[in-house]
Amino acid sequence: MTPPPIQLSAGELEATVEPALGGRITAFRRSGVDLFVPVAGDRDEPARVGAGGCFPLVPWSNRIRDGRLGMGGRTLELAATETGAGHAIHGHGRRRAWTVSADGSPLSVRMRYAHPAGEEGWPFAYTADQTVSLGDDALSITLSVENTSSDAMPVGLGLHPYLARTPEMGLWFEAASAWPPIDGKLPAGPQPVPAELDFSEPRAVVSGLDQGFGGWNGSVHAIWPERGLALAIHGGAALNHLIVFTPPDRDYLCLEPVTHCIDAANLAARGVGGTGHRMLQAKERLAVTVRFQIEVF
Repeated sequence: MTPPPIQLSAGELEATVEPALGGRITAFRRSGVDLFVPVAGDRDEPARVGAGGCFPLVPWSNRIRDGRLGMGGRTLELAATETGAGHAIHGHGRRRAWTVSADGSPLSVRMRYAHPAGEEGWPFAYTADQTVSLGDDALSITLSVENTSSDAMPVGLGLHPYLARTPEMGLWFEAASAWPPIDGKLPAGPQPVPAELDFSEPRAVVSGLDQGFGGWNGSVHAIWPERGLALAIHGGAALNHLIVFTPPDRDYLCLEPVTHCIDAANLAARGVGGTGHRMLQAKERLAVTVRFQIEVF
């Protein structure tokens, strides 16, 4: 039987956390107004949960080309997990049940996922922890991964929130470079941010984006003018890439704070700089924190 959702509440904010559904926050709202698009539908299998909420990206973010990861003279053959494509996408954590390791309800919950070496072609064992906390004006998430293997492991972390999209919605963030998709949905490297994608001043959402920005300054604001409300997403120094996904004709968009660009390991192996790719040594731990803060105007 699937464990019941965990409800967090603080002031005007509410969040629903479902560890069994990939450690996902399945709802986040203020005074009954949804900030994350709530998850609906199948809750029996975390790998089949559709769009909505916010899920952890571990031990990598976004796509690895063709599920093939070059590393130290060898190639890892990973399971192709992107629907309708041959890429490995978004790591393992979102498609696995997490176990509650500390429950501070109604304000916080801590979850853990342990990955066995070899599963889905990933030859490394690791443990991921995620703490979700709710305050009067913000939702905070701390995500960490520890390499429990004896060999160094490629690693990346991030979060994948689905924000409710409205007709007047705007975005505001600063980045030093754009990583446009050149080959399908995959980048070839950094380029200057074009004028039409310069969000250093608040501007309307640009539809049809599925790309990264590098040199992100760690803050992005989603603005709902018709609500008199904004959500500021603040990430720590390790999260210096931002993935922006704005599919047309959908009621959501995604602003994903991450530690590396799309297909980072393979691009780094080709000599591309600024990817954010890193190796985690045996018993080493990487942690990031993201704060989703409410702004009223």
